[in-house]
Amino acid sequence: MTARGSLLAAAVFLAALTLPLWMDQSFLIPLLFRVAIFAVVGIAWNLLGGYAGQLSLGHAAYFGLGAYGFSLSHASHGVGLWLSLLLGSAVACAAALLIGSVTFRLRGPYFALSTIAAAEIVRVIALNSSFTNGAIGVLSPSLFTNPGVDAKYYATAMLLLAVALAFASWTHRSRFGYYLRAIREDEDTAIAVGIDPARYKLLALLPSAALTGLAGGLYASFSQFVGPESVLTIDISVQAVIVAMLGGVATPWGPVVGSAVLALSSEGFKAIFQEGHLLIYGSLLVAIVLFLPDGLVSLPRRIAHIRRRKAGP
Repeated sequence: MTARGSLLAAAVFLAALTLPLWMDQSFLIPLLFRVAIFAVVGIAWNLLGGYAGQLSLGHAAYFGLGAYGFSLSHASHGVGLWLSLLLGSAVACAAALLIGSVTFRLRGPYFALSTIAAAEIVRVIALNSSFTNGAIGVLSPSLFTNPGVDAKYYATAMLLLAVALAFASWTHRSRFGYYLRAIREDEDTAIAVGIDPARYKLLALLPSAALTGLAGGLYASFSQFVGPESVLTIDISVQAVIVAMLGGVATPWGPVVGSAVLALSSEGFKAIFQEGHLLIYGSLLVAIVLFLPDGLVSLPRRIAHIRRRKAGP
C-alpha cells in the first residue's frame, strides 16, 4: 500500500471509530459490529481461498472453536477474559494444524468437501458432548460492562479488523503472498520452481484460523451465548466465502467492502421490501458476480476503463 493509501485507510478507520458518538447505538452499532466481525472472517478466508486458491468451506469450525474456547476457558477454568479470547484462537489454530495436515493432501472439489466434513465433525462433537452442554449450549461472559457496551465491542471489532487488514496488506505485497498466488495459478509449476505447496498452504491456514477464532470469541462475548447451531453452522463458512468474492478475492480491502455491502443491503432490502427482500437481495448478488467477477473493488477500475474507451485515442 502506498503512503497515500495508508493515510486514507487510517483516516477511514478513525472516522469509523467515531460512529458511536453520533449514530443510534441501539440498532446501527450492533449491525456495524457484525460487519466488522465478518469482514475479519472474510479477510481470514481470503488468505487461504483468495491468495492460495483453496476453496475452504469449513471456516465455521475455527469460528466455533474460538467461541467455545473463549467461553469454556473462562467458565470452566477461571481463566481471565482476554486470555480466554487468545486461548480460543489458539484452539482454532491447533485444529487448523490437524485439519490442514489431512485436507491439504486433496485438491479441487475433494478439498472443499473435506473441509465441510471437518467442520461438520466439530459441530457433531459439540452437539453431543457434555462439556459443551450439547444442543443447549453455554453462556458466554461479557468482555465489557455498561455504559456504552455496544460501542466498546464495536471499537474492539474495529481494532481486530485493523490487525487483519494490516496482515492482509503485508501478505498482498510480500514474497509469501506471491508464493500463495503461484500455488493458486498452477500448483505443479509452483512445485517445479521449488515452492512447497503443503507448507505454504498450512502457513496461510494458521493465521486464517487464528483471526477467525478471535472473531468467533468476540462474537460469542457480544451475543453472550454459544451453541452448535449459532457458531458452527455452514452458513458462517458460506458467508466468509461470499463477503470475499463479493468484495474481491486476493485483495486486502475486498472482504471489508463485501461485508459492508452484504450486511447493509440485506437490512435495507428487508426494511423496504419486507417478505420479498430475499429475491431482490439474491438478484443483486447474482448481478455483481456476473458483471463484476473481480468483485466490487474492481468497479472504479472498470468505470475508468469504460471512460477511456468512450474517450477514444
